[in-house]
Amino acid sequence: MKKNNVHGILLLDKPRGITSNRALQQIKNIYNAKKAGHCGTLDPLATGLLPICFGSATKTVPYLMDSSKTYNVIAKLGEKTTTGDADGEVINVTDGEIKITSDALKTALNSFLGITEQIPPMHSAIKVNGKPLYKLAHKGISIDRKPRKITIHQIHLNSFSKNLINLTLSCSKGTYIRTLIEDIALKLKTHGHVKELRRISIDVFRKNKMITFDEILGCKKNKLTSYLKPIDYGLMHLPSISINHDDFIRFSNGQTFTYKTNFKENPEIIRIYDSSEIFIGLANQQKNDLIQPLKVFANN
Repeated sequence: MKKNNVHGILLLDKPRGITSNRALQQIKNIYNAKKAGHCGTLDPLATGLLPICFGSATKTVPYLMDSSKTYNVIAKLGEKTTTGDADGEVINVTDGEIKITSDALKTALNSFLGITEQIPPMHSAIKVNGKPLYKLAHKGISIDRKPRKITIHQIHLNSFSKNLINLTLSCSKGTYIRTLIEDIALKLKTHGHVKELRRISIDVFRKNKMITFDEILGCKKNKLTSYLKPIDYGLMHLPSISINHDDFIRFSNGQTFTYKTNFKENPEIIRIYDSSEIFIGLANQQKNDLIQPLKVFANN
């Protein structure tokens, strides 16, 4: 069957129990799309927002990945697992009853706010010498990993009962929630792992309804299309300019052109639209009013 030229972004509510890549392939098949990719991998255990970018929208993925993300997480104290979540095998158990006060918990949580360093887990897609760490982990191999800087913007304690903690937190890209929960547990002198995890939002896609598999399955083509956001939907935080036909030709050919902007600050990246206000790509603003094409978005 001939594949469709699909362009746009689907805000998928990924269900529990499947990988992000599996969810991507299923959605790609439903839309019969030529090209698709996802933004920000979710573990099989995790549910929630997984943006699927089709066609030209795949070129926006690197810019969407930089956004901060918000999660709801239920953590279980007293047990450490091989994977850092409930899908792994329990390997360490804290002896005795977990006795932690709400004040002690809040103090521990607050200590992780701001810029901190985190050592990525072995069960992650980070590559070392071309091999993903999780493939080594599956063989029982553990290697040294360099700590990475992350930022925890907010942590809100929703509830705490016995050994279960319910949190809502906002963090920078590259933050591993499983590792964060393990580190919080260590701060409390116990073990811990993620029991449930749901990505509520990504900064550039805030306050948007997610679409479930149930809503998509069996839909007619026009209904499927109605679920797609425009290609530039996740880029609206960037400043923009509209250019004339001559500059459009230059931009389309990757050539620098002159355009005097009235931006208060010199932005690193700007959105480019043609004279009909159709989004055509991204550019860098350089000195002397020069605009250098960065990405050209052609719907083909």
